[in-house]
Amino acid sequence: MAAIFNDIVIEYKGKKHSIKPTFELINQIERPLTSGGLGISLAGLSGRSSRGEIPISEIARIMAYMLREKGVALDDGDAYEAILTSGDLQGLITAITSAFFPVIREPAKSDKKKQSQKQKSKILSGEESTTSE
Repeated sequence: MAAIFNDIVIEYKGKKHSIKPTFELINQIERPLTSGGLGISLAGLSGRSSRGEIPISEIARIMAYMLREKGVALDDGDAYEAILTSGDLQGLITAITSAFFPVIREPAKSDKKKQSQKQKSKILSGEESTTSE
């Protein structure tokens, strides 16, 4: 499943850390606080960010959690400070929020041909109605 997600590279204190989003990571972020998770809805976070409602503290908590998983010693406050002083606040937010949503890949030419043939066979068999524009 992880192959459909983009890796994210977070630079902290001059060192780049590559993080591969996984189901387990997503689950830990979204799991309620009472169950040991961060309690952050990634879909909600993305929606709020797209409306300009940038929840920096939630981004900081996610960033800190991911970096701690890579062995970096930092707390949420350190991550918050790093985000505010990064010089590319929007870029970092976009990178973090987009990393958790599947990459839409174009089907290979052979797949497109198969889809086209399948569509034609449905139309020819009467399974699908067509309309003229």
